[in-house]
Amino acid sequence: MLRAPKATRPMAERDGSTAFPLVWEIAELLRPAYPNSNLGNKNNPLDEVAYIILSGQTDYELTQRTYSQFKRRFRRWDEVADAPLRTIAEVIGIGGLSHQKARYLKQIACRLRAECGRVSLRSVKKMPTDEAEAYLRTLPGVGVKTARCVLLYSLARAVFPADVHCLRVMTRLGWLQWNRQRGESLADAAQDGVPPPLRRLLHIRLVQHGRAVCKARPDCLVCVLRDCCPSAGKPR
Repeated sequence: MLRAPKATRPMAERDGSTAFPLVWEIAELLRPAYPNSNLGNKNNPLDEVAYIILSGQTDYELTQRTYSQFKRRFRRWDEVADAPLRTIAEVIGIGGLSHQKARYLKQIACRLRAECGRVSLRSVKKMPTDEAEAYLRTLPGVGVKTARCVLLYSLARAVFPADVHCLRVMTRLGWLQWNRQRGESLADAAQDGVPPPLRRLLHIRLVQHGRAVCKARPDCLVCVLRDCCPSAGKPR
């Protein structure tokens, strides 16, 4: 039987009552299984907003193609603000939900230019994390997951975006009780159960694991977590 390796972590985190059971051990088991990656996420916070909006109900490969087409056509964000809605929708059409996503992107660009004098999210870099998240969530189409992706990948804040893959794996580990209608409501519970030093690593690894192994129909036989997962091998 595989054993979870002993994880090294600060003593203050070891006995934290709010951390999910075996969270450090799970992170260590997943670490060698997947390559380091930013999962395609962007350093520029406004580009990251667009990337996550375009990823909605779209798989990873198609998201990459859609985002690439968007950036080739609109090299500056001012062009998004000035472009007809129909043009934006045509450019991103391959990714699905193009009219809704185009509306969000144009509304964000126009609002930022009106409020800040330029289409940019540089101002959030100076905000405390809670304030930055609250501001980002006022933007059209930006929910808690998108806001926390911006904070994590573009601003290096210790937050945990509750991606659908993360929530699926966390539920099978017995940490949460999730379904597709409860994603947003579980965002804080998912974040609170992961110690801040682990949030970036565990988020990335759970997304990778959810895409590769712990899918809607999981492949428990090859899962590196099977010996510490209460759901391993159970009928779906």
